[in-house]
Amino acid sequence: MSFKRNWTKLSKWFLTRPNTSGTLVFLLLLLFVFFLVKFRYNVAKENQHREMSNIINVVQQNFEQVLKNSYVTTLTLAMTVNDEGKPENFDRIAAQLVNSNPSIDAVQLVPNGVIQYVYPFEANEAAIGYDILNSPKVKQEALKSIETKLIYFAGPLKLKQGGMGVVGRLPVFMENKFWGFSAVIIRLETLIKVSGIESIDDSKYYFQFSKVNPTTRKEEFFLSNKTDFSDHYFQTVTIPDGDWKLYLIAREKNALIYQVFIFFFFGFLLSLLFALWVVSIMKKPAQLQKKVFQQAQKIHESETEFKTLFEQAPVGIAKVDSDNGDFITVNSEFCRIVGYPEEELTNSNFQKITHPDDLENNINCLHKLKDGSLHEFAMEKRYLHKSGRTVWVNVIVSKLWKSDGNVKCNIAIVEDITDKKRAEEELKQSFQLVSDQNKRLLNFSYIVSHNLRSHTSNIQTISDFLESAETKEERDEMIDLLKRVSDSLNETMSNLNEVVSIRTNINLSIEHLNLNEYIEKAKLILGQQILKKEALVQNLVSKTIVIDYNAAYLESILFNMISNAIRYSHNDRKPEIILSFDEETKSLKIQDNGIGIDLKKNGDKLFGMYKTFNNNPDSKGIGLFLVKNQVDAMGGKIRAESKLNEGTTFTIYFK
Repeated sequence: MSFKRNWTKLSKWFLTRPNTSGTLVFLLLLLFVFFLVKFRYNVAKENQHREMSNIINVVQQNFEQVLKNSYVTTLTLAMTVNDEGKPENFDRIAAQLVNSNPSIDAVQLVPNGVIQYVYPFEANEAAIGYDILNSPKVKQEALKSIETKLIYFAGPLKLKQGGMGVVGRLPVFMENKFWGFSAVIIRLETLIKVSGIESIDDSKYYFQFSKVNPTTRKEEFFLSNKTDFSDHYFQTVTIPDGDWKLYLIAREKNALIYQVFIFFFFGFLLSLLFALWVVSIMKKPAQLQKKVFQQAQKIHESETEFKTLFEQAPVGIAKVDSDNGDFITVNSEFCRIVGYPEEELTNSNFQKITHPDDLENNINCLHKLKDGSLHEFAMEKRYLHKSGRTVWVNVIVSKLWKSDGNVKCNIAIVEDITDKKRAEEELKQSFQLVSDQNKRLLNFSYIVSHNLRSHTSNIQTISDFLESAETKEERDEMIDLLKRVSDSLNETMSNLNEVVSIRTNINLSIEHLNLNEYIEKAKLILGQQILKKEALVQNLVSKTIVIDYNAAYLESILFNMISNAIRYSHNDRKPEIILSFDEETKSLKIQDNGIGIDLKKNGDKLFGMYKTFNNNPDSKGIGLFLVKNQVDAMGGKIRAESKLNEGTTFTIYFK
């Protein structure tokens, strides 16, 4: 009763002091708006950072892809030099390299630092005879590639043949003696184009591209917008093969402040207008009524202008007899689409110009329209143009009612989508190609991360033991272990090189692999983890089991499955992992007694990227994703059975 009485007095106090109440409401709302503005500013700032990171990373990847392609080109070109130091089939091979790589404008062979071979010759003949090792402008960067024995991209610099460009030079050695350079020329405009810099929305950001001049030691900028951007927000990445820096710069330095200021202004305004919300609500019915009147007026105007629209419409319109499909009248756009004059069409029907494969579906829809099952329908179909070619169209057909309620004809609206269909198909193919390539690149990067981590950890551990070894026997034992891990690392690198070939659309290399040996190899790699967890890993797979598989994939699969079983072991018991093989079903079973997985809750995302199901700090959500993709790539399947706190069994079915 006391609370109710106090609440009544408080309500009465506020109701009798509207100005005070309004002021309090305004202040509370303003405080709320302030917190919203602060939150919005932080979110916008984070979004800008993330967006700029994504953009500059994509452009950096494009740069690196261009440089990688250039390296492959120079390496291939260097292989044309025979044992006598003479190029063989230079023009033919150079033509193939330049024509197959749109990011490269020309290639050169530079014996003893003098340009003697160039392709294409017509546009680059001015460079013939140029001695780069005796030219102060380019000598320093050329010597750098000889010193490092690696490809180095000089420039951007003025080319002898005109224009600006970068020159990637790979030093060629014969019997450890410098022979000359294998070089690629990339014009600056080509580099900028293939990098994707020009494709970004420059209303928000713009790029700048720079390099420290090797002579003056000053940073030089090469893109058109060279205004000082030191007080703007920007991100930068370094491209080491050319000692270049790539900047992504926010065009407006106070853009975020403007955004939140507008938000704050409207919040302030809404706080002031809150007391008038009833008036606003009362205005809504009048606004709705006005909109209804406007729509009715538009419908009336559409009806009066139908005839004009019929003749001048940018889409084809045809009036068709609903009984036999004869054309009653057509507009000029419809005639243009199908290529027939109006006189021929009005003496024909839609069946004669419809593609045979689309006719049955078209007739079925018209039957449903006639019996009332449909009031209208839309479909994509093909017409046979008078010239014989196929025309793709989007057709919308509806009943044309008469005043007595009868339906004697239909009206068809026809849009020519031939170009759109062609573009969609090309876009679909391009998108599929890019998507597949991105998936393969991601898969490879994660394989490298996962498979090399244990090798490096083992090498580090053995190195620590080697430093602390007190006797020659201990050092010899550690050196022997280091050799074994090194051999295993070398084999892993060999397999990963094979994966590089796989990721560049080369067919998967399939070998006869002894499954038992690869399991033992995985146990060796994971030796430190097994020892630390006191895990028991039982390899029950027969030593005679041989499968046809890709070596890198098999190593990665076994590594991930066993390491996951160790990582997600139960705290109350030592890990036990059993690997067995069923020859009848050609399946490998990996069974553990770990913490298990709630498959009812997480089964649909078990193999998803970045999906984790516990609070283990080492969980990355990558291992099972890699395993699933690798098994799928080899034409196999993977299944999981699990119970919480009891363990998990994965079964891999080989093709």
